[in-house]
Amino acid sequence: MNIDAGVRRILKDAEEGKPINKIEAETLLALPANSPEAAAVRSAANVLSRRRFSNMGLLLGQIGVDMAPCEGDCAFCFFAKSHTTVQPSVLSSDQIAARCERFAAGGARGVFLMTMHRFGFEWFRDLCAELRRRIPPELEILANVGDVTSSQLHELRDAGISGAYHVCRLREGTDSWMNPGDRRATIERIIEAGLSWFNLCEPVGPEHTPAELAEQIWMGVELPCRQHGAMQRFPVPGSPLYHHGQVSLARLGQVVAVVALATRASPETTSIAVNVSNLVGLFSGANAFFPEAGEPDSRDAEFERPDGRDGFTTALWRQSNEITTADCRNMMLAAGFSHLMDANGKPSSPLEPTAFGQSQSAH
Repeated sequence: MNIDAGVRRILKDAEEGKPINKIEAETLLALPANSPEAAAVRSAANVLSRRRFSNMGLLLGQIGVDMAPCEGDCAFCFFAKSHTTVQPSVLSSDQIAARCERFAAGGARGVFLMTMHRFGFEWFRDLCAELRRRIPPELEILANVGDVTSSQLHELRDAGISGAYHVCRLREGTDSWMNPGDRRATIERIIEAGLSWFNLCEPVGPEHTPAELAEQIWMGVELPCRQHGAMQRFPVPGSPLYHHGQVSLARLGQVVAVVALATRASPETTSIAVNVSNLVGLFSGANAFFPEAGEPDSRDAEFERPDGRDGFTTALWRQSNEITTADCRNMMLAAGFSHLMDANGKPSSPLEPTAFGQSQSAH
C-alpha cells in the first residue's frame, strides 16, 4: 500500500521516540479519515500507546450530580438554557455514594462529579468531603465544574478531591459564552493548586479545521495534563450546531491518535482517553474510558441498565443506555488489553470476561 512519503516520515520519527510538532499534527489531522494514511496514523498510535502504557486500560466513572438549564448556554450542550427541556434536579449524597461503590466494584480508579457551569460551591465542597469519608479510599474524587478561584480549588483539595477536568473547548467564546482566557486561567489554577489536570480535545465536530484541532490539542501538550484525549460532539436536537452532524468513529480515532503521538514526551500524561467509549478509539492510541454507570449487581436478577433518569451522563442526550464498567472492560478485553491500571499507573486486576454488559462498539 502506497503511503504519502511525508506521513511515512512523521510516523517513522514517532516510532523512534520523537513526538510530533504542531505543524505535523495539522498535517495528520488534514488527512481524510478513511484514507490509508489516516489508518496508518491510528495504527502507529495504537502500537506506541500499547508500549507506553504497558497494554493497560483505565476506567474513570462520571456522575452528573445536579442538572438544570445552564447559564453557560453553549451551542453544543444538551443543558444550554436556550434550547434545553431539562428540569432542575440534584442527586442525594446517598445516591452518589451508592454509584461510587458500583464504579469501584467495576474497576474504576476515579469518579468525576459533574455540575452545571454555575453551581453551589459550598454544597459541592461539602459533598466531596462527605464522599471522601464514605467511599473506598482507592477511588479518586475528581471535579468537573465551572470556572473556580484558587481558594476554592484549595478548599476542594482539602475536602478530598485529587484532580479536576477542565477544558478551553473548541471555538470557546464563539460556540459558548465562556471567555477562553477565563477557562485557561482556571486550568492554570488547577495545576498551581497541586491537583491533577484532566483534559480532552472536545467537542469535536465535522466543521472543526485541522488548525483548530491542533491548537486546542496543544494546550494539553504545553501544560502538564494527567490525561489527554478526544471527545466527539453529539448533535443535540434543537441546538444551533445540530445541522453539522457528528464525526465518524474513524475521525474521532484519528484525533485521538494525533493526541497520543503529540504527548509522547509528556511524562505527566499517564493515559489517553476517548469519549464516547468505543473499540475504534482503543485501536487508535486510547487506553482510557469514562463508564457512565458502575458494575451491574449480580445478585439482582431483575437488573436493568441505568437510563440516566436520575443524574446525568452523555447517555441522557444520546437517548441511550449508560455504558457500564462491565461494558468498558469487555471492550478493552476484546481490543486485547491485558490489565486495568491503578491510580499510580501500575497493573491492578487482569481483564477477564464478564457476564454483564454487551460491547458498546457502535456508540
